Amino acid sequence: MGNDRTPKEMYLHTSTYSGPQISVTDAKEIMSKFSADSTGSVDLETPTDGIAKICVNNPRTRNAINVKMMFDFNKVVDELNQWTECKGVILYGAGGHFCSGGDLNNLKEIAKPEIGNAMATFMNDILEKLRKLPTITVAYIEGVGALGGGAELTTACDYRLMCSNTPNTVLGFVHGKMGIVPAWGSTGRLISIVGQRKAMDLLLESRPLGVIEAMNNGLVDGTVATLSDAIVWLSQKIRQDVNVIKAIKRTRLCYNDELDWQAATLMERKIYAPLWGGPSHLAALEHFKHKN
Repeated sequence: MGNDRTPKEMYLHTSTYSGPQISVTDAKEIMSKFSADSTGSVDLETPTDGIAKICVNNPRTRNAINVKMMFDFNKVVDELNQWTECKGVILYGAGGHFCSGGDLNNLKEIAKPEIGNAMATFMNDILEKLRKLPTITVAYIEGVGALGGGAELTTACDYRLMCSNTPNTVLGFVHGKMGIVPAWGSTGRLISIVGQRKAMDLLLESRPLGVIEAMNNGLVDGTVATLSDAIVWLSQKIRQDVNVIKAIKRTRLCYNDELDWQAATLMERKIYAPLWGGPSHLAALEHFKHKN
């Protein structure tokens, strides 16, 4: 068919982003243009007994991530890298919820492939830095749970805990329902957590999983009743000297093939970018707009 394809056919046959790949620095510059009017924050709490806390703080949207919060997150992770006495990190959400995903009201304004590519490049860098922190990291999932981008955040942590006191808490890679795929590096991380077959099933089904099903699929490592209990749970993992803990974390990371990982996340972004602002994604955003 070649150039005789209709726009819809061209879209369906264009499987990867054909625009130029950009550096993290360029991605940050592009995304900085969209961060000024956003609310919410990502806050870092000073370590107590060797444990720091990262709070995703945007209760109005059940802690949905917007562009301004991405910049906060980047600053927080960079700061954590400087805290040499920190042994562990708890990632949690404000107001009794973890993270409902991306802030669709904010992100709808930037639904273009080239901006999606920049956002994915930026967030992949942030979550890779979180994954590589020389500390033991735990995502504490409660309330509405971890959906879409929220689920992606959890894959950058060493462990995931779900709240046993909130029966409706879910974890779900629901990207397919929004006409996109994960692009913050979480496809590779998800595969490393549950294996290729389960990862494909989770992405294809695009549905939220409750506590029991999430545990059965190997997505979470246990349940606790409160954030305080999650801190106690983590405390049991980090009894060793801080230098031993950091060495254990670095040793584990050494067994990842970094070259293949980088190539895989680059391809993930190239696959994702045409979907961002594509017909299915725009239709889903429009549906969300009228639903709210």
